[in-house]
Amino acid sequence: MPYKDPEKKKAHDKAYQAARLAENPEKIHAAQRAANARYFAKHPDKVRAIWIKYRLDHPDKIRATKIKYRAANKEKERASRKAYNIAHKEENKQYAAAYYDAHKEQYSKRYRIYSAANPEIIRAKEERRRARKSNAPINDLTTDQWKEIQEAYDHRCAYCGKRAKGRLTKDHITPLSKGGSHTASNIVPSCRPCNLKKYTGPPPCAVQPLLLTVSPSKPKDGS
Repeated sequence: MPYKDPEKKKAHDKAYQAARLAENPEKIHAAQRAANARYFAKHPDKVRAIWIKYRLDHPDKIRATKIKYRAANKEKERASRKAYNIAHKEENKQYAAAYYDAHKEQYSKRYRIYSAANPEIIRAKEERRRARKSNAPINDLTTDQWKEIQEAYDHRCAYCGKRAKGRLTKDHITPLSKGGSHTASNIVPSCRPCNLKKYTGPPPCAVQPLLLTVSPSKPKDGS
C-alpha cells in the first residue's frame, strides 16, 4: 500500500537504501557509479552547471573536503600531481612564465623579504645552482648538513684551525671545476683566506671530511 504521508515514504526509502547498502556496499556503490556515469554522459552540461553552482555556494565545504582527502591520500595525490605535471610540462611552463610576468613586482618583493629572513637557505640554493652548472656528479648538500659539519669541526677552519663561527665558507676538497661533488663527504669548513689561498689546488694539509651525517641529503629531484 503506497504511503500517503510523503515524509514517511522518504524515511522508509532512506531506511531501505541504508539496509541494502549495509548488506552489499560494493555492489550498491558500483551501481551508483554506473548510474551516475550514464546520467553524466546523457546530460553533461546540466551536471556541470549543477556542480559549478554547488562549488560557488559551498566554497568552504569543498575546500575542507579537499584538505581531508589529500591528508588521507598523500601518496596517491603526490603520484597524481607528478603524472599530471609530466603530461602537461610545456603547458605548466607557459602558464608559470605568464603568471610570473603578470606578478613580477609581487614575486620580487616576496623574494627580498624571504632572502633577508633566510640568507643561509638562499646561499645554499645558489651553491647548488653553481654545482649544477659545473656538472657535479653529486649535488645533495643541505643547510642542516652544513651546520652539522661546522659543529663537528667546532666552527674552526679545517686548514689553519682558526675559529670563525658564522664566517666559515664551504671548501670542496676536490674542486667542482675538477669533477668534485657538492656533497657532505667532499666539503670541509674553511676560513675565507684559506679558501682563497687553496682556490682549485689540493688541500694545504690532510683533512678528514665528515663521511656520515645525521641530517638527510637533498633529494635528487629537489635542487
